[in-house]
Amino acid sequence: MRAFITVLLLIFSFQSWTKADDISDFEIEGMSLRSSALKYFSKEEIIKNKIDDYKSKKYSTSSIKSSKYEVYSEVQISYKTNDSKYIIVDINGIVTRDYKACLNEIKSIALNFDKMFPTTTKRNLKTFSHPIDKTGDTKISDIFWQFTNGDLILVACYNWNSDFGKKNYFDDELRITIGTKEFDDFLINDAY
Repeated sequence: MRAFITVLLLIFSFQSWTKADDISDFEIEGMSLRSSALKYFSKEEIIKNKIDDYKSKKYSTSSIKSSKYEVYSEVQISYKTNDSKYIIVDINGIVTRDYKACLNEIKSIALNFDKMFPTTTKRNLKTFSHPIDKTGDTKISDIFWQFTNGDLILVACYNWNSDFGKKNYFDDELRITIGTKEFDDFLINDAY
């Protein structure tokens, strides 16, 4: 029952998306791509919550938890490292979710996203190893919808039930991501 309620909350939080013409119109916890993170967080908060996972320093990501979020328990924002305006190029809304339950949940979310984004290119569910875990034991399963300009919306399940995940005290999670093509290319080619 709890998973069903969460699916409804996630879908409800995306209802305004059906009328959006551009990915910048979409929001996670009121935040949208290409806006300044300084509209939502102080510079100190962004810097204090910066995570250092990338081998390339072109981009940075800050992971911020807040009880003020309506749907998610944590939001990750990414921006160019030397950008004094902290323009958001990627946003992740994150909730803790058992991996197997998450896989069922993203299938339900995908059915609704298919209706919301009928003109995008969809990549069906794919599972792969997380590049940060060199053992290959940490898995990500995701589905994404890519817009004509290359920007994308992604739904993913992270399986942190690995030695790497346990060592870092990571919980399995469900993520909804809004990202620019530029940042996606960075993740694929340069980040790890």
